[in-house]
Amino acid sequence: MMFQWQKRSNKKILFIKLSRSFIGAAFFCYNNSMKRSPQEYSLHSAFSLLELLFIIAIITVVISQITIKPQNNNLDLALKQIKLYLNYTRYIAHIDNKYSLNDNEWKKRLWTLKFQRCSSSIGGLYFVIYSDTSGGTAHFKKEESLKDPLSNKYLYSNYDCKVSKDESRYILLTKEYGIEKVEVSCNSTNTIGQISFAYDGKVYSKLGNNPTEIIDRCYIKIYDKDNRSRTLTIEPKTGYIF
Repeated sequence: MMFQWQKRSNKKILFIKLSRSFIGAAFFCYNNSMKRSPQEYSLHSAFSLLELLFIIAIITVVISQITIKPQNNNLDLALKQIKLYLNYTRYIAHIDNKYSLNDNEWKKRLWTLKFQRCSSSIGGLYFVIYSDTSGGTAHFKKEESLKDPLSNKYLYSNYDCKVSKDESRYILLTKEYGIEKVEVSCNSTNTIGQISFAYDGKVYSKLGNNPTEIIDRCYIKIYDKDNRSRTLTIEPKTGYIF
């Protein structure tokens, strides 16, 4: 929501500046026409009218660019939010090193962003961010989830996809942004897909007993109800996201 607020604020400032310029230009045209003699006025009045119409047309174009396409804005906002939380997960993985010399299963506890479906009675998609301290059981607790730095709420939902007092609403992809489908090209699980980050920059698409490292670029593609899409790319070895 922070990105959307900043974007709207910038557009409002731009619109105000352009409006002032156009109003000034219109006033200039009007003032010039008033200074003309009756003979000059009759000769140039048509040109003044065309100038005013031209200014009105420009204002209309500017307003349309600012106010149209709310669905695309939701799609872009969803992509920015996913990118933000993926980078946050990657950052936490660097400072919270799960590596253990005496534990061969340390990778099971890597910080992970996982896409999931809401319960069938509700429908929709969401994601969670967690570190499974139990060691790959896939039944992690809310307390094992990251907290949203924007709201200090857990990035967690238990399939009900409801907004609660201690769970972030920004993980609810369908309810908040209208996202209908998510595809993860490197998915090697029987779910929608997940991305796990290690302290050394490596990225995994599956944990458990046989972790699967990403060796090629991984693409996360999101779709809205009109089948419009946006794509994020994750680099192997480094986890760079763009």
